[in-house]
Amino acid sequence: MSDNDDAVTGIAQPAPDAEAGMRAGETYRHLRLMLVTLTALLFLSILIVSFTGQLEGSISAYYLGPIRDIFVGAMVGTAVCLIVYRGFPPFEDYTLNVAGFYAIFVAFVPTGLTETLASLEAQDQKAAIDALRVTIGVVILITIAFVLVEQRFGQWTIPGLLDQQATKWVLIGTNVLGAAFLVLVIVNGFVDDSFKWIHLSAAILLFVSLAAAVASHAWPGPFGGSGPGVSTYRTIFFLMLTGVPIALVLAALHSPYTVIVLEAWEIGLFSAFWILEAKRTWPAAPNN
Repeated sequence: MSDNDDAVTGIAQPAPDAEAGMRAGETYRHLRLMLVTLTALLFLSILIVSFTGQLEGSISAYYLGPIRDIFVGAMVGTAVCLIVYRGFPPFEDYTLNVAGFYAIFVAFVPTGLTETLASLEAQDQKAAIDALRVTIGVVILITIAFVLVEQRFGQWTIPGLLDQQATKWVLIGTNVLGAAFLVLVIVNGFVDDSFKWIHLSAAILLFVSLAAAVASHAWPGPFGGSGPGVSTYRTIFFLMLTGVPIALVLAALHSPYTVIVLEAWEIGLFSAFWILEAKRTWPAAPNN
């Protein structure tokens, strides 16, 4: 639009820097909303399928059912959004990146894979194992490349996390667990054909990482953050912790739905946290 067009319409056009900031803010907002949308997509699909009498014991069990593509797509989309999202404080950004990494393994390595592979013919079993190995290998290589590029050209925040005691020890613990997880993947995914514990370990570490991201807002001082609504974030964090005793009670009652209740509980609470974040940072409507 030219200057003359501006004069005719009477609408002031934003300066280039202001427009870039506005677009960045809109992108940020849509990224937050997409994370909630992907979760809603998955839950709505499970709800619809459950009306047909197919209610599984865990969300991951739907990998082998009619909504397999939705499950994988939603999990991969969530993983990408968590990694792309630039969280603040830097500790939140780090924990969300870690959560995104584990979410990819939750998507690609299904629950009950060992039993599924054992039920296949030798040729089909080999094809499935080879496909999984290629997928996992590519994910690991891309992750390494991404970390190296981020360290070289991005805003590398790891050294800053080592300057604070709380973030330092969480960072060390996270890296130790991450290294142990990669060893598990290599041993059970490449040395043998079992793929045991990969999905379960990834799911547990995913939820722990999401809880750590919430903690960065619940206790902004130790984790290098700031902002209002601390009590609300702490409530969400402690509710996420209560998911464990709830699951233990259901397990003691021999409920077949222990895992799916725990998963729905944790994901629902993280979605609530994400909605609060979107609302808190929602930009004001522009004045024309």
